[in-house]
Amino acid sequence: MGRRAEGKPEITKRAVYIKNTLFSFRNGILRISIEPNKRYLEVDLSGYSWIPKDFDSVGGLILTEKELIVTVKKSVEPKAEKWASFDVNLTNITAFIDGKIKRYDLRELYHIHRVYEVKLQRIQKLMRFKPNTSNRLLEKYSRREKSRAEDFMHKLTASIARELKEKNCGAILENLKG
Repeated sequence: MGRRAEGKPEITKRAVYIKNTLFSFRNGILRISIEPNKRYLEVDLSGYSWIPKDFDSVGGLILTEKELIVTVKKSVEPKAEKWASFDVNLTNITAFIDGKIKRYDLRELYHIHRVYEVKLQRIQKLMRFKPNTSNRLLEKYSRREKSRAEDFMHKLTASIARELKEKNCGAILENLKG
């Protein structure tokens, strides 16, 4: 665990996030509710050229002392020239990319889970005799296992995404539910 910062927290910049339930957007006019059914702040966004005309909806608003930050949502269709399909198994991910079959090894991830499964079993046996120590160690090793597994998966998926980007391929995953 990290150390607590000295002193109390300070507000360095006054800002408020406005949830999408507190504003509406119709015909280029953004209407923000100040007091329900009484006071509103209306901003005409149709005159601003930097806002795209073909967006789907307004995402969220951040109001500061000097500015109103508007985020917009726009759905984008994938523009891949080729497609790659993936099949995820217990010990590997099999990919069909650009006419070639490639396997990504997941045995290291499986190994991480097995190693920590054995460690956690040993710690759980301590539970009867030293419950506080056991709980502390369970937390520690569970967190460590999660961290190592997430790190491995992040590195693997980043390398796959990088390879797909280089070959201008989109990804298709198996859908067993539907």
